[in-house]
Amino acid sequence: MPLFTWSEAFPPKSSFTENQIPDQQGRVFIVTGGSSGCGYETAKAVYNLNGRVYIAGRSAKNAEEAIQKIKSSPAAPHSTVQRGKGSLHFLKLDLNDLGSIKASVNEFLSKESRLDVIWHNAGVMGAPDGSTTVQGFELHLGVNALGPFLLQHFLMPICLKTARHPDATLNTTRVIFVTSAGHRGSPKPDGVNWSDVNTETSTGIRASLHKYGQSKAMNVMHAHEIARRYGPQGVISLSLHPGSLKTNLQRYQSGLFKTLTSPLLYDQHYGGLTELFAGFNMEITDTNMLENGGKNGSYIQPWGRWGEGAPHVFEGLAKRKTGERLWEMCEDILKEWM
Repeated sequence: MPLFTWSEAFPPKSSFTENQIPDQQGRVFIVTGGSSGCGYETAKAVYNLNGRVYIAGRSAKNAEEAIQKIKSSPAAPHSTVQRGKGSLHFLKLDLNDLGSIKASVNEFLSKESRLDVIWHNAGVMGAPDGSTTVQGFELHLGVNALGPFLLQHFLMPICLKTARHPDATLNTTRVIFVTSAGHRGSPKPDGVNWSDVNTETSTGIRASLHKYGQSKAMNVMHAHEIARRYGPQGVISLSLHPGSLKTNLQRYQSGLFKTLTSPLLYDQHYGGLTELFAGFNMEITDTNMLENGGKNGSYIQPWGRWGEGAPHVFEGLAKRKTGERLWEMCEDILKEWM
């Protein structure tokens, strides 16, 4: 199967813009990896819509530079929102070190009593073979999948509390996982190599593709499973492919690869629109699951359109309960840090 569908590689012009999003004053947001790329674009837009935004990442310097740049940059046009009431904050978060994540969440909880939307946006792609996290997990697995799962584990109570809040609009408390069309290249039949999830015995080009693809499939599966478990309590969870973008996600790629793919990449602003669509579109009218005719647990494609993820991944979710199986496996792997 190709790693991209035609519609993902060459999206039509976006029909969704910041102008369709109402004022966000009084609401709280987290964007992991919000110092650059489409995470930056998302943080910028939500700030200009008067949201209270936390840019979560490892580098305070990068976050502060992003914050100053956002504040000094022009905002997208909006017909009704009067800007100037938003705020931007740095939240130290290192997904590479599982042992540090609980402290990051405690820092956030010491300042906030609600969390309306989180975008699990941070990630790595194409890391060199042998790259591992502090705890020794393969880097893609650790940073793209295990770290966000653990982070959301600690944040789930405040998300549920927010969904129950008297001023919460139905279906607006959301957990968003930024995956990739690369999840289409994940191992079959389920998207996860259950017997070698840390890819310790796999080698070669196929193994390299599977490392990234598996981690991104796990994002899709986690979003779907959160929707299944917590949809009845008012939480919407979605995954999205932000598009093929000019961001620092390609930092590990070779010069030749960058040269060949550069003409096919789009400005990061469009990826931001995809993330904003996931966080704010009002086409979700209930918390019913995708397989039951609803939108919860769905996959979104560029630049803010409902799409269809990899068939083998979604068939596993619907027919083989792979979301539940992955959840239990992650809880077992992460029990030391939970």
